[in-house]
Amino acid sequence: MKKMKTEINKIKNIILILLCLVLVSSVYGTEEKIAKDTEYRVITDMAGRRVKIPVKITKVLSTSPPPTTFIYMLAPEKLGGWVGGPSKDAGKLLPKEYHNIPNIGWGRGETNYEAYIAARPDLVFIGVEVELDPSRAETVQEKFGTIPVVCIENSRNATGYAKTITFMGDVLGVPDRAKILNDYYLGVLKEVQERVATIPQEKRTRIYYAEGNNGLSTDPSGSPHSQLIDVCGGFNVAVCSVNTGSGMTEVTMESVLMWRPDVIITTSREFIPQAYKDKTWNMIPAVKKRNIHLTPSKPFNWFDRPPGVNRIVGIPWTAHVLYPDIFTENWFREKAKRFYSIFYHYDLTDEELTLILKD
Repeated sequence: MKKMKTEINKIKNIILILLCLVLVSSVYGTEEKIAKDTEYRVITDMAGRRVKIPVKITKVLSTSPPPTTFIYMLAPEKLGGWVGGPSKDAGKLLPKEYHNIPNIGWGRGETNYEAYIAARPDLVFIGVEVELDPSRAETVQEKFGTIPVVCIENSRNATGYAKTITFMGDVLGVPDRAKILNDYYLGVLKEVQERVATIPQEKRTRIYYAEGNNGLSTDPSGSPHSQLIDVCGGFNVAVCSVNTGSGMTEVTMESVLMWRPDVIITTSREFIPQAYKDKTWNMIPAVKKRNIHLTPSKPFNWFDRPPGVNRIVGIPWTAHVLYPDIFTENWFREKAKRFYSIFYHYDLTDEELTLILKD
């Protein structure tokens, strides 16, 4: 009888041990599942897609220049590579710790998916403008495999950056930085638009955007490439069709003569000396008055190409070019220096700003 009780107690102990093991295993499994769940979160991107992304983001990439610049401005330490990054010379206007960010693409042609995957980013941003079909993101997602693809919009709309900045700031875990950027951007945009709204249409500055080395390519009103003219209250004289995508519609010399712009803005260094020497170009008021302005371009162009968030500093610059009596040089220079400090993380000196404007 005593022996039987001993055997029964042994069996009870074994059962108790097994129950404890099952309980421990269950608790550990639950804790592991909770831990895994807290490593990720589900967001709705700007194309309305539900995307699972890591909570902790340390490296991100983009497939085109405008979103890449957003990343640098919001969280430069998380940018894994440039697409259409600054030249080595222009890159000097960025803090030293960001001089060695590699170029992973130039924004032309097909994306090198193998290079992106090899870089092992936590996620990839792609730009999907409102007028484009966001479903293409699913095709891109398939090519990136398990790397989350997050869509953003308005990366090319100079009046619509705020929503994108806020969204990307949340994804990157830097909402406070996003607010600082938006406070500057929305403030300068509102100030310029309110001031130019009082200028009668007949007194608006007539402006031509000269592209290409011969100045006979342009973008009319309605193109994202010439948008700052509209934003800053100028009258874009070009009467031609909007060339979607990369922009630039070819026009004739006769058309420019007929349009008679008072101001010319150009991104071409070669065009300016040619225009000043050419007898035909000198028949145009802007050239006759030597009122051709080269867009500043370091570390990125202030006016166009890419037509992204880098153009925010171009708002006060363009306003000053069009209406120097309303938007004075001191006002503009203060806005430019503040922009570089907030967006490029670089404290620009007066001498450096002067060189940028002359270069």
